[in-house]
Amino acid sequence: MSSTPNVPTLATLTEEQLADLVAEAAAYRNQPALRTCLFPGCIRQYDALSWMAGDPPPRPEWSGAGWHILKTSAIFADGGHLCPDHVDIVTTHLPRLIKTPSGRCTVDCACGWSPAPKRWHRLVAALWQEHLLEAHGDLPPAPPITDPEHRVPLADHTEQSLAELYDRLWDTEVDRDETRAAVQEFYRCWKEHNQILTEHAALGARVHNALLLVRMRMAAGSRDWAQAPDDAWLYAVLYGWDCEQEHQHTSACPARLDEVAAKHGWSPDRVGRIRKHRAAFALAGPNGETDAAARRADDEED
Repeated sequence: MSSTPNVPTLATLTEEQLADLVAEAAAYRNQPALRTCLFPGCIRQYDALSWMAGDPPPRPEWSGAGWHILKTSAIFADGGHLCPDHVDIVTTHLPRLIKTPSGRCTVDCACGWSPAPKRWHRLVAALWQEHLLEAHGDLPPAPPITDPEHRVPLADHTEQSLAELYDRLWDTEVDRDETRAAVQEFYRCWKEHNQILTEHAALGARVHNALLLVRMRMAAGSRDWAQAPDDAWLYAVLYGWDCEQEHQHTSACPARLDEVAAKHGWSPDRVGRIRKHRAAFALAGPNGETDAAARRADDEED
C-alpha cells in the first residue's frame, strides 16, 4: 500500500506524533453534547454529557447548574432546555398546542394568550416565541388585530386574506356550537350530581337514625358491655367509653376507654384504631354530643 505524502508511516512515527493522534482520538470520542436554551435569541449552552456524568464541563460556561429540561410537547417536538436566566419566564408562559375543528392550529399559553389559528403548527410556535419576547420586554407589544388603524383596506384584500377571515369565522361558529354543547353537558352533570347528593342525604339520614337506635338500646339496656372483650369493642366503637359532651372535661367525666383496654389487654395500637373508628362513627352524628369528640380525634391525628 502506497504511503500518502506528509503522513508518517509506522517506521517514521515519533512519540510526539503518536501522542497527538491519541489526544485527537480521545477528543473526538469525548466531544461535548451541547444544548442551547430555547428562549429566542439566547445563546447560552451546557454540556449534557458531563452534567449527567457528574464531571466538570470542558469549559466553565458549559456548566449545567440551574438548567431545566422542557418535556417533549406538540409545539416542541424534541422538547427543549432552559437556562437559569429564562426558566421563570418560560414556565410562566408554557404553551399548549390546540387543533381547531377546521384543522388549523393555535396555542394556549399559560397566561391566557392565544393567537389566531394558523394552517402550519410551526408558525404558531414562532408566534408564541414572539409573545414570549413581548412578555420579557425584548419586543414592544404588537397592536391588536381589531385595531382600525391596522386593518387591511377592502381594496387590498386578496383571495388568501379573505379565505383567512372565512376560516376564522368558521372556527368561531364551531366554537359556539361546542360551547353550547359543553354548557348543556355541564347542566346535565349538575342535575345528576344534585340527584346523587339527594340520594346520599336520604341514605345518611337512615344511617343516622339506625345508629341513634343502636346507641339508645346500648344506653338503656342492663347488659354489662365491659365484661366481654367483643362487647367492649362494639360499645367503644358504637357508643364510646369516654365523655363526648362538648364542654370543659373534668375528673367527673367518663374516661373509661383506657380502663377497659387495660382490663382486656388491648395494645396501644388497637386502642388508637378504636378511637379512629369511633371518630368515624361520630361524624355520622347520631346525636349532637359526638361532634366534639370527632373534632378532638381529628386534632389529635393532625
